[in-house]
Amino acid sequence: MNHEKRRNHFLCEALNDIKVLQDIMKDFHSKYFGQLLVKIVGSDTIPFFLITHNGSHLRLMDTVNQFETEYFRIEGVDIERCRGTVSLLRAYDYEGKDTNLIADVVRLERTSTEKSIEFSGISAIQLLKPDMLKGKFIIEPKW
Repeated sequence: MNHEKRRNHFLCEALNDIKVLQDIMKDFHSKYFGQLLVKIVGSDTIPFFLITHNGSHLRLMDTVNQFETEYFRIEGVDIERCRGTVSLLRAYDYEGKDTNLIADVVRLERTSTEKSIEFSGISAIQLLKPDMLKGKFIIEPKW
């Protein structure tokens, strides 16, 4: 297997693992504790961004809601064709404005917009904290 195919294979497997973990969190139901995993984590989404071969973050546009994002949730993976479906996560800063600057993002919001991606142009995945979907943040006083 050449280097490119091997890298894509690992990328597809890693994204599939994320999908499996999300499904476990969402579908696990205890007789006594209900959806305990979702309650503990606070979400059924493991947010991430994708890094392209040139080192930049992949950005996709939601043409209906008019925002661009580099934050995603995996919805499905076709390991054989090394393709996947992601839903777009909308990023907000502490003022509630759209942002893509990771230092300014305080909350990610799931959207219903899904895009199909071919992973051959992707080099790496960077996972983010699932609590970014909770929208809780603390602003420390300056003095």
